[in-house]
Amino acid sequence: MWFLLSSLALAERPIPAYRDELMAGAAAAVAEVGQQKGAEAAEDLAKRWYRSVDEDARIAYEVGLAWRLSGNEERALTALNQALRLDPEMVAARYDRGEILLARGHLDEAEADFREVARLAPTQWAGHFRLAQLAGLRGEPEAFEAHLLEALRQGFQLRLIAQDPHWSRFLGDSKIGPVLRSLILVYQDEGLLQELERPSGHE
Repeated sequence: MWFLLSSLALAERPIPAYRDELMAGAAAAVAEVGQQKGAEAAEDLAKRWYRSVDEDARIAYEVGLAWRLSGNEERALTALNQALRLDPEMVAARYDRGEILLARGHLDEAEADFREVARLAPTQWAGHFRLAQLAGLRGEPEAFEAHLLEALRQGFQLRLIAQDPHWSRFLGDSKIGPVLRSLILVYQDEGLLQELERPSGHE
């Protein structure tokens, strides 16, 4: 990867047949710098690449991921928005942006991203699971059940909700609770119910 970086100043816009490999290598280099030196260094490297070669959604995504892992959601969103401007169907960027928006309470915007994730990657459970969570937050039991069942069909394990306070609270909801309780008893076991019902699960 590093030979790519050393030749930045001499690089020209690549021909299409070579571009994909070149950009994938650049994205990997940005990811490595992010892990070793932090998000600021990753973004600096990406900007140098953009100036010398071209923009690419994969590079922008790695910058966004580095900022997200560092805890800076604003700069993560900026980079993720750039990634999606370059490639609106980039599933990873859609999902990461959706999670940030969900955490901020921007439910409509988060739903739009997660619907795209579910459309683009229907055999992965992540988009369906987050759509179920959104339906739970909105008190929509039918949609909650449909999305959660689809997540389960695609390999989701209900055990994963044990440490999530949102799902603990869903058990006490008059609309969502009975649906969630029923699905847990069918697809998991009573032990998970007990774990969610513990006082610590509601903190």
